[in-house]
Amino acid sequence: MACKQRLFFLFLFILAGRLAFGASEMQEKSLWTLWSLQINNPAQHEAIVAACQQMQKASPTNPLLPVGQGLAAWHSLRLGKTNEAFAVFSEMVAAAATPTATATAGAEMGRRWLTRLDREKVRGALALYYRNAIEYPINLQPLKKKMPGEKDVPLADRWGVPWQYQLATFKIIQGTRGQRYLLQSKTLLESSDLAKALERPYAGRILLQPVSLTITGGGVQNVVFQTPGDRPEKILLSEGGQAAGVTLTYIGARIPILCDGDHWRVVLKPNK
Repeated sequence: MACKQRLFFLFLFILAGRLAFGASEMQEKSLWTLWSLQINNPAQHEAIVAACQQMQKASPTNPLLPVGQGLAAWHSLRLGKTNEAFAVFSEMVAAAATPTATATAGAEMGRRWLTRLDREKVRGALALYYRNAIEYPINLQPLKKKMPGEKDVPLADRWGVPWQYQLATFKIIQGTRGQRYLLQSKTLLESSDLAKALERPYAGRILLQPVSLTITGGGVQNVVFQTPGDRPEKILLSEGGQAAGVTLTYIGARIPILCDGDHWRVVLKPNK
């Protein structure tokens, strides 16, 4: 009898954990419908943003919400609605306290895109400095000085690390000073530029394909993925596992979710 009671309470504990941190099949289905819209109509930015907003309205506690938020914010950027995107990415960062791999990946995604948006503010301040001095400063310290009413210029990225800034020279024209500069986040490096990051096709770098499932002795689900190319390799990942710059953030009843830091990709779960 005592053994049966322990098993019963263990079942309730597992079920409660799933309800707290996992998604229902209906929530997964809703996300898959949204992702299908993304796949079939990737240029329908307004429609996708609206669908993401509807998903959040219908289920505000959906643990898969960071995926819809990331999609909504990215498509808002493509529409030029930077304020809306900024607000959504900020919400994703604030949700980092939720102990799920999807929330953690969403917070990191938010920091990456907010860093790019902050970099645009620094570029604007540098352009204003250039108009007055006809050259760029040797460091970013002069940007601390601002006129009354102006907002502070972010002098560090979203990880709290100062920008990598230095003056650059022209390859052909010699003898010029302070006419070009390099500005990067230490974390993002060459991918710090907002416009270039937006040029990349959504999820174009997430190329792992799910081929099968395995379950460990402890009951942990794993997905076996196959890499692309002439010599494909198989990679075993559990939730939170990483390979080829991609993180598996979720394994549900119907779908696994992948993230490369900037984009999400939702795939159907293998049958076996």
